[in-house]
Amino acid sequence: MAKPEVTKFNHTIIDPIFYMLTATSILCALLIVVRSFQVDYVRFQFLLWNLFLAWLPLIVSISALWLTRIVKGGTLAIGLTLFGIAWLLLYPNAPYLTTDFIHLIYNPGFQVYNPEGLLLWYDLVLFFLFSWCGLLLGFLSMRHFHSIVSHYINGWSGWVFVLIVSFLGGFGVYLGRVVRLNSWDVLSPFRLIEGVIEGINAKSAIFTMLFGMLILIIYCSLYLLGQNKARKARSL
Repeated sequence: MAKPEVTKFNHTIIDPIFYMLTATSILCALLIVVRSFQVDYVRFQFLLWNLFLAWLPLIVSISALWLTRIVKGGTLAIGLTLFGIAWLLLYPNAPYLTTDFIHLIYNPGFQVYNPEGLLLWYDLVLFFLFSWCGLLLGFLSMRHFHSIVSHYINGWSGWVFVLIVSFLGGFGVYLGRVVRLNSWDVLSPFRLIEGVIEGINAKSAIFTMLFGMLILIIYCSLYLLGQNKARKARSL
């Protein structure tokens, strides 16, 4: 990381999408509450916990951006490295929300399709909003670190970072969904190492490729949309 004090990093810390994500997260919580009143029992409340975990990488990336404002030199390099490691460990929590569709697919209550019923469609929208929120949280937090790497190293390194993290994120989702590792397992090194070793197999490789491609395509699509909007704004 070369001389971070030489140039000023001007990336926006709180993007407008942050407020949209906050509103969407509140809406997701309200949908869970409404559902519990309609069917007289609480279901899918685990989605709220998973959504909370999906916010953690964004909180870390925002903290890293703040660090670039107040710290310089070697201290900044060390701080960004520590924040980067923490973010990498937490990042899979964001795309992990897409795998929660499994609870809708294998819900015994929907084995028989009822075209006149609304509960299935309600739950479909519910799961989609949670999933979309997770993908956007992942995008925004990765965008922050992409900007940091591109600024303090170079643009090519920034895209290499995105490529590597996308597939590491895919592997992290596999470790969470299939091996059942949690972010806090980093505090139990033996459990973490055992889980990672268990997760290295042919099935995990395919899973990692699939979810890595999903993460990468979502990121590149949203990134290019943002760049296109910025170019149009400059041309006006």
